[in-house]
Amino acid sequence: MRVLLRHAVLGLYYAGRKHWVGDPGSALDLGSIELATELSREEEFGDMNILVTYDDPSCELVLPIRRSKQAANEPLRDAA
Repeated sequence: MRVLLRHAVLGLYYAGRKHWVGDPGSALDLGSIELATELSREEEFGDMNILVTYDDPSCELVLPIRRSKQAANEPLRDAA
C-alpha cells in the first residue's frame, strides 16, 4: 500500500518539499492518511487528493482534501 498526495487540478504528485512529479511511481510515499493530511495542512496545500494505492491497480482510494472557507481566511493556530 502507498499513500500519495496529488494536486486535484494539476494532477501532479508530491515528491518532497517544493518538488512535484507527473509519475505516481516517483511520488513520495507518505505511509499513512494521517501524515498526508497533516502535511497538506502544514504546507497549506489547496485542492489536494490523498491517493491510497494497492498492488492491484483497480483498487485505488481517492480522498479529497478541501480547505474550509473559515480555514482559508484565518491563520492556523497552535492548540494550547
